[in-house]
Amino acid sequence: MKTLIMLSAIPASGKTTWAKEYQKNHTNCYIVNSDDVRMEITNGNYQDHTRQKEVWELFERRIHEYALKSDDVTVILDALNDTNEVRLKYLSTTPEFDKKILVLFPSTYEKSSKYNGQRDANCRVPENILVGLVKKFEEPNEEVLKYVDEVITINWD
Repeated sequence: MKTLIMLSAIPASGKTTWAKEYQKNHTNCYIVNSDDVRMEITNGNYQDHTRQKEVWELFERRIHEYALKSDDVTVILDALNDTNEVRLKYLSTTPEFDKKILVLFPSTYEKSSKYNGQRDANCRVPENILVGLVKKFEEPNEEVLKYVDEVITINWD
């Protein structure tokens, strides 16, 4: 079975931690991480957002490439996936997957800011950007939920 797992949360909510742990315990599991793709394209500059079009093109291409690796594969989309428009883009353009799971990481600005401050300085989200991303986050709507087979909520506390 080909499974697509879409992670959705504000920054510093534990998405990458969860994805890496999941991958350790599951074979044929690939993570497409938007931050890793950005660092690859910008030669290691996490804060360089000047090539976002390329980042998201490669992010999307990797989803489909990893889906081709096996008939029994899991691909994790490790990005904010913070709006219904973004969620729908990936959920509606990935028919090669038999199962789609949405994993939510409820958090607050306070928690996110705390964990963001504990990140390596090069990987921190600037505070003003963090505030904007927290405000921008949308709960999944009915249209998004029609595309998924399962919704999982991860509460770290």
